[in-house]
Amino acid sequence: MRESILVPPRDAMRLWLALPAAAVSLGWGLRGYIGGGPLGAMIPGAMAALVLAALLRQFRHAAWLAACGALGIGIGGQMTYGQTVGLSLHPESFWWAMLGFALKGGAWGLAGGAIFGAGLLRDRPGWSARGFISALAAMLAATWAGWRFINVPKLVYFSDPVNKPREELWAGLLAGSVAFLLLAARGPHRRIPWRFAAWAGLAGAAGFALGAALQSWGRGLGSLQWLDWWKGMEFTFGAGLGLGFGLAAWLSRNDLQSDPEPPRAGAAPVARSLFFAAAAAALVIGMEYRLPVRFNYSVAAALALAAALRWEPFARHLAVTVTVAAFVLDLAENKPLLSGATGWSLTAAAGIASALWVSATRAPRTMFLYLMWAAVAVSLVKTALPPDHWSPGHALTEAVFLALAVACTRWIRALPVPPPLPSGPPAVAS
Repeated sequence: MRESILVPPRDAMRLWLALPAAAVSLGWGLRGYIGGGPLGAMIPGAMAALVLAALLRQFRHAAWLAACGALGIGIGGQMTYGQTVGLSLHPESFWWAMLGFALKGGAWGLAGGAIFGAGLLRDRPGWSARGFISALAAMLAATWAGWRFINVPKLVYFSDPVNKPREELWAGLLAGSVAFLLLAARGPHRRIPWRFAAWAGLAGAAGFALGAALQSWGRGLGSLQWLDWWKGMEFTFGAGLGLGFGLAAWLSRNDLQSDPEPPRAGAAPVARSLFFAAAAAALVIGMEYRLPVRFNYSVAAALALAAALRWEPFARHLAVTVTVAAFVLDLAENKPLLSGATGWSLTAAAGIASALWVSATRAPRTMFLYLMWAAVAVSLVKTALPPDHWSPGHALTEAVFLALAVACTRWIRALPVPPPLPSGPPAVAS
């Protein structure tokens, strides 16, 4: 008989919802300050996936799931929504903007939920690496079609059509996610990817629209203009998306076999680990900066996930090393003191340090805590270095960062520790 995850006590459901909601809310707030675009969206994506891997006790493929979460949520970061915010500030276009936020938030959640949910099927009946790669190829083809035939001609457009119009991508991402699901969701557990995609999509749609409405309302309050209402939108969107992921995980808790936590493995050879880290960074960060395609990150994510299927250390570096290097690079790009060689040296040092740290197999909670506190630390450094971002509103934002980080630390440490595998010779990461 297949071993299933024991149903937690009734009160534990609150933890399964609160922990992902707090983690993704924090990750999204950090993304808006120490990141941006797809690379910044890897922060909440990796944090969400690591929390879910810990809740679902998926330890054997924790690094793979973290890569799926980071890249899946990162894909949504290609969308533009700054001008949609502008539309939401005018009564005549407010509801059109809310529809746009719902569609864009839904596309963001659908992509992240689909890829993470399909990642959970790895090595289960009906799953194959070839099928997963075929689904990634279908995702790229459908993304191009949705972008080319809906977004490019602006058939349904949620930005400013007159003043510096932005090229949107939400239709391409929606089409790509559905095409991916149709091929990736196979076997007796095929409901799982659809469940994660559906709940994350619905929660993303509601959370982004609610956060945007909150920002529009807050900007009209003269006495509270000092608050960072844009950050409030990010916190709200993240919390909603995290709730969707947490609910999907709760509903899936008895459909997945629980892994015993593996013994701590020895570190991989330094040269091998640094090679995989450099390859992951060159692929994801390099293609994001240099590939002249509107959905360049989708292409990079598909290639990176295909490589992660073959090399587990590559997956770890995708989830953690690339994410850390990207937000340190963002810090260097925004601080004159770190311009030029100084910033590149700092980014390289951070990447190497993270690469060496993740060279050994780590439990998802350990990787989560490392990534979260590293991001919070960089946000504090960014505030302290000139030109500083000090204001009463930003001071409150940093306080929220710290409060959410402390809450996440306490909650993830409260999760029950599974029994370890029988002791044997020390394992070495491949």
